[in-house]
Amino acid sequence: MKATRAAALSEILKVAAHCFGEMGYRATTLDTIAAKAGLSKVTLYRYVKSKDELLSLVFERAIDSFRAGLAEIIGQRLPADEKLRRIVRYQVALLASHLPFLKVFFAEEAGLPPPMAARAARARREYDGAIERAYRDGVDEGLFRDLPPTLVVFGILGMCNWLHEWYKPEGRSSPMEIADVFIDILERGYLKRDGTSRGNHVTSALERIEARLAKLEPPTGGALPRGDRTHPHPALSLSEGEGTSSPSPPEGERAG
Repeated sequence: MKATRAAALSEILKVAAHCFGEMGYRATTLDTIAAKAGLSKVTLYRYVKSKDELLSLVFERAIDSFRAGLAEIIGQRLPADEKLRRIVRYQVALLASHLPFLKVFFAEEAGLPPPMAARAARARREYDGAIERAYRDGVDEGLFRDLPPTLVVFGILGMCNWLHEWYKPEGRSSPMEIADVFIDILERGYLKRDGTSRGNHVTSALERIEARLAKLEPPTGGALPRGDRTHPHPALSLSEGEGTSSPSPPEGERAG
């Protein structure tokens, strides 16, 4: 394909991705795409034969974008934890920079012709599988917990890929800042580490209760300590005059 034709098709695909993303695939017409691209419908037909073909080309562009960056990261000799960090940063940056294409990729798969739908599904499996292998490597290296890799990958990609629903380029956080927050949540969780979480409060309360109960328990084995035979726990003894009889006087001081 000549450079000028390739550049023109690339621009048409950008316009089509924007239209599909904003209006939905079914509501978008070739007339709309041609008008927004500054072309006549006749000229548009010189590049694509149908709206289905346009959608397939948009998907191909998205798949190629995903594959290229991931393959580069996976091929690097890096510890598994650093490799996974780079994958998260790449995923977020890719979504932010190719938002129209990837919004269509995640939302319009049902409209694909069967051959392209099968290719898209295969590409998803391959992509997920590559990240799963990176996670398994981290488990083998002793860096990651031994959790179900498929669920871990679904969690990571679900967090990253949902950007297509809420990310705004003019928003407060940059893609790098968003990626750093995601990585921090993945690696450190969202609970504070200084003992102020509710779980730690409950644990501390239970420990205090157990310590108090331990003080109330009588010594195990043998007789009770002298002076404590009646009431092993002084705190539980009745005070003088409350239901107790006066002690007997010593022998010799009793009345005859």
